[in-house]
Amino acid sequence: MRKFTNLQTDLLRTFVTVVDLRNYTDTGRLLGRTQPAVSLQIKRLEEVTGVRLISRMGKRVELTPDGQTLLGYAREILRLNDRAVANLQQSSYSGTLRIGLPVDYSIGYFQSIIAAFSRENPAVLLDVCCDRSPALLSALHTDALDLTIAVADSMPAPHVAVYWSERPVWACARDFKIDPATPLKLVAHPDGCFYRKRMIDALDAEGRDWHVSFESQGISALQRAVVDGMGVSALTRKTLQPGMRLLTASDGFPKLSKVYVGLFYKHVRMSEAALKLIEKITADVSHYRLPTRTRA
Repeated sequence: MRKFTNLQTDLLRTFVTVVDLRNYTDTGRLLGRTQPAVSLQIKRLEEVTGVRLISRMGKRVELTPDGQTLLGYAREILRLNDRAVANLQQSSYSGTLRIGLPVDYSIGYFQSIIAAFSRENPAVLLDVCCDRSPALLSALHTDALDLTIAVADSMPAPHVAVYWSERPVWACARDFKIDPATPLKLVAHPDGCFYRKRMIDALDAEGRDWHVSFESQGISALQRAVVDGMGVSALTRKTLQPGMRLLTASDGFPKLSKVYVGLFYKHVRMSEAALKLIEKITADVSHYRLPTRTRA
């Protein structure tokens, strides 16, 4: 008969909090435990799982590969636990949620999810900030946001709960003419954007000249510029617009490297309203036809 190993939620909560705060002392203060008690709980979790989860170098706390594998499952277990308790206790959802949405991705899709959540939970006040992904992740790190959707260069990344990959595609206006004798005109987000980096890296690798002819932080402005024939850009298939055409290897355009999109939050900071919204986003994303969706 198979022997089951049970992961205690109190041990997982301590583990996730240590990862979020990167500090045993702060974790103990937040959870009402001493620093030695936190250390013992992490040690107990490692004994139960049979693997090393956290390595400490002085005051630095780093996840091992096994710790990174457990982290996504731990967040999900705690989210389900807390949502189950809230539903059983018939908790009311109120308060203010500070949410980040990336201007460099399919922002309209997530806006619709959040708008539906707002209609269903009128007592919850929403503060939605649309910005570039690096700025959103920085705001989450400093607790200026409760949760955010953001694009990242690689995964897993700190505070990510669920993520998926997207391969950008080259796009231009339907009647756009490409002159191989002149630098390729690019439509791009400002420097630091991962889509921009994918384009430039691919072109530089082939020794192809390029020039950024149109630059904007917002995806709508980029889409309009492409349709208007201002140049070529890297977009996801979800953000292609009528009037655009794809450019492939047969047109002389190399395949672009994947980018990663994730839902980020600090579990220890989550209110019941935030957990309900996270549940809605996670459920809707599962139907978003993203084939490589994985957990951190």
